[in-house]
Amino acid sequence: MIALRIAVGLLALVGILLVLGSVVRTVVVPRAVTARLARVAFLGVHRLLIFRLWLTGSSDYATRDRVFSLQAPLGIFAQLFTWAVSLFLCFAALFWALLPSHVNGPSISRAVELSGSSMLTLGYESPHGLVRQLAGFAAAGIGLTLLALVITYLPTLYAAFARREAVITKLSVRTGAPPSGPKLLAESWKLGRFDQLEEVWDVWEDWFIEVGEAQTTFPQLGWFRSPRAHNHWVLAAESVLDGAALFITACAVPRQSRSELCLNAGVHALNSIADFGGIPHHPPEPDAEILLSREQFDAALDGLAELGVPLRGDRDEVWGAFRMTRARYESVVAVLGRMTDAPRGEWSSWSETSPRHMPPLFGGVTARRE
Repeated sequence: MIALRIAVGLLALVGILLVLGSVVRTVVVPRAVTARLARVAFLGVHRLLIFRLWLTGSSDYATRDRVFSLQAPLGIFAQLFTWAVSLFLCFAALFWALLPSHVNGPSISRAVELSGSSMLTLGYESPHGLVRQLAGFAAAGIGLTLLALVITYLPTLYAAFARREAVITKLSVRTGAPPSGPKLLAESWKLGRFDQLEEVWDVWEDWFIEVGEAQTTFPQLGWFRSPRAHNHWVLAAESVLDGAALFITACAVPRQSRSELCLNAGVHALNSIADFGGIPHHPPEPDAEILLSREQFDAALDGLAELGVPLRGDRDEVWGAFRMTRARYESVVAVLGRMTDAPRGEWSSWSETSPRHMPPLFGGVTARRE
């Protein structure tokens, strides 16, 4: 019996440390590190929502948007619930190991009561003995610390979400919904702000940098859906990158370095998110093909030309340069758009029938590739 209590006590201590490690990696560490326990809880909810759609047979976007809007709040609740229950059970096991009793109902009940009373600081059950009192103090301290982290964790998430959505809404005001790269240039020309597009590239360069950092530090943010059904961070990112790529390769205007910096920031951010989510990607080959067709590209240029936007003359050369530029981000955007069930724009690279990538439940951060 003594050997059993020692083994259970050691396993309980290891379990407490593992759960605390998951909490620290998820909430405290300001970098992209994998917390497997939180990852399993969060992505498990996503799999349940997909199963729910499969059971009902509903596949239209309005239904998917309504169902997946629950992913973020339910997933975060699942993380918090998993941490709390795991700590509660580990401390219950630790208290049982410290109690001089056999494996029976009363001893297990007593251990559970001590764990709950200590973690919730209720105080209706007090452990006796120095070691058990120290375990009670540890449970109370960890319980209060977990509560304090939750109080700061949720506002941090929602503040980052609000900043992300404010810029997306500003884009939809300029282009209409859903946005696209050609719309961004066309509407800017109509508004007489084509020569002031640096105001767009500047804001979105900062947006890409923040989103890349926030959604690898707090990957749950990638599953937060916009308040408006036809807005989405993946669609907005694709639209701005397409707009920058079009501006750089097709428009006969003076060079604006901010457009190139915005494009580079976007590619870097998307690659960082892809690395964390286990999405394979690599630099494009010199003759890389893209999903966007030449016909769609030519139609967009024809529309810009009709508005009077100055364009470069050689369409084949422009198409080749644009194709190579879009190949830098298209494959990652296509996977992220389908994975998060983003709404589609006129140039979107994902479809509702393409395979859905799911981040590995137990996977880690892959090596970063630029």
